[in-house]
Amino acid sequence: MTGHPTTDIGFRPRTVLELSAAGLTDIGKARTLNEDAYLLRPNLCLWAVADGMGGHDGGDFASRTVVEHLEQVRMIDDPRALLDDVLERLQAANAALLAEAGRRGGGAIGTTVVCLIALRDRALVIWAGDSRAYRLRAGSLDQISRDHSVVQEMVDSGVLAAEDAEAHPHAHVLKRAVGAADTLEVDIEQTVIEPGDRFILCSDGLTRMVPDDVMALIAASEDDADAICSALVAQAMTGEASDNITVVAVTTAMPV
Repeated sequence: MTGHPTTDIGFRPRTVLELSAAGLTDIGKARTLNEDAYLLRPNLCLWAVADGMGGHDGGDFASRTVVEHLEQVRMIDDPRALLDDVLERLQAANAALLAEAGRRGGGAIGTTVVCLIALRDRALVIWAGDSRAYRLRAGSLDQISRDHSVVQEMVDSGVLAAEDAEAHPHAHVLKRAVGAADTLEVDIEQTVIEPGDRFILCSDGLTRMVPDDVMALIAASEDDADAICSALVAQAMTGEASDNITVVAVTTAMPV
């Protein structure tokens, strides 16, 4: 587990709360390669999850490329400049994946991404694809991100019932991903951080195995970010776990 004290000074983007984070990934029961990756940068209050696709080692390369580019985000105190740097790194990762796909001469090499940035009393969520960001507050779990997928568009338009989305034959078809188009299009949501909030970033290997109500119970009952990650992955592994499973948890509290 990693902490970010509110007493940090200098050019780090300080928060008004004490933040702690942890991450965990598991290959699952059916895959021979883990194509997920995650990022913990506590001194920047920046965390991310990426879920790669592309077959063979393409997905692994894609998710790793996104994480490596986000590891290059600079220590910037200005919130707008920090966000711009994150977005530039994601665009650079997008270009790198397009170039690699061209070199290999095959299909697209892509990955989802979901990022969380904590800045003072605010949190920014940036995403492309169907890796998700959740916030648990006072026992209620809210999904901050919205899947960029064919079935989500069908649900939004009323063509498909939400409870039927998972079983739909196009359930895994994405509308956006890093490496899928010449210019990466992301969505950004902002929310206020309150003491006691718990944020969860995860790949769909978790959300397809663990319903939201179970996720809420686990996130509320565990003591810290490490325990949340371990319990969520363990719960996912009680099912078929046919995909890789990755979780990043961020907890908030008032400074001691």
